[in-house]
Amino acid sequence: MRAGKFSAVVLIVSLMGSGEALHAAPSVQLFGEDGAPRFNAYLACTSRTVNCSIIEHMFDRWADSRDVSLHEVGPDDAAFSNGTPSQAPEQKLPYRVSVRYAPEMASLSNSLQGGATGLPVVSYVANVRVFDASSGKLLKSMSMHDEKMVDQAQGAANPYLEAHVRAFLKRLDPAYTPAPAP
Repeated sequence: MRAGKFSAVVLIVSLMGSGEALHAAPSVQLFGEDGAPRFNAYLACTSRTVNCSIIEHMFDRWADSRDVSLHEVGPDDAAFSNGTPSQAPEQKLPYRVSVRYAPEMASLSNSLQGGATGLPVVSYVANVRVFDASSGKLLKSMSMHDEKMVDQAQGAANPYLEAHVRAFLKRLDPAYTPAPAP
């Protein structure tokens, strides 16, 4: 089996196994055998505690390296709506992928020690929806999440945020090999 076919099979299994399929739709193959994307992507990052421009930059690096057309939009954008066809030029590709990505940072409170705060926690929740570009029909939906306690010695949260984004993108795009952070 060629690498492109293997990646597509892994992606199909990943999409089907990680989230609940809402419709009995044909298999979703987001990348062609040549590795070219077969979708336009929409990203909405929302957070009360994390600067979303950091997250958007990480997604931009992925999109640039994989030749994905990525649009950064608000969480209420029509790209997230079932039954809404993609814009006419985008219907040249069979799918529209929408991602709501919500990273957060928080300190855990330890009530046993008189309200002392513990190590910070960095987490995210991502909801991914795959639509048929022509009809807007929802084909697949999945959710992902993770959280990590920040190592006090490490200090900064950015390496943890980047690790979350890399892991998320690796599940969405198994063939993606991220370049080292600049």
